[in-house]
Formats: sequence, C-alpha cells, structure tokens
Amino acid sequence: MSDMPADLTVQLLRQIRDELKAQRSESNARSRKTEERFEKMDQRFEKIDQRFEIIESTLLGTNEHLAMMSRSLRALLDRRNAVDARLDDHEERLSKLEKRKAH
Repeated sequence: MSDMPADLTVQLLRQIRDELKAQRSESNARSRKTEERFEKMDQRFEKIDQRFEIIESTLLGTNEHLAMMSRSLRALLDRRNAVDARLDDHEERLSKLEKRKAH
C-alpha cells in the first residue's frame, strides 16, 4: 500500500466513507420505516384492547344478568313445584271425598 500514491489512498478512503454514509442513511431510513410500522401496530393493538374491554364488560354484564335470571327461574320453578304438590294433594283429597260421596 505504500507503493500507492497519496491521492489514490485519499480517494479510496473517501469512497469508503461515502459508501458508509450511504449505508448508514439507508439503515436509518429502514429503521424509521420499522418504527412507523411499530407505531401503527401499537395503535392497532390499543384499538383492539379497547374493543376487548368493551366485550369483556358486556360479557360480565350479560353473565350477571343470566345469573339473576337463573335465580329467578329457579325460584319460580320451586314455587311451581310447591303449587303442584299442593294441587296433587287437593286432587287426592277431592278424589277421596268423591269416592266417599259415591258410596
């Protein structure tokens, strides 16, 4: 390399520097694009999170509503069973009275 003239060495070093600058510039541009994509993804994830929060609160409300309806239905069925039992008892007693009266 000592056989090379100084101008050629300087010229090669400048070319290397220019190529490094170009690569750095391209790399920075790619990094900016990647950052922009990540920002867009973050925004999308935030929107998805908001939607999931709405869905979650709706499901929790629906679950509470279903639990209340289930308790109400259970109470109604219990009352109906009690009424059915009383009705069966009355029908049995009425049947016995009718049999006595028929004799």
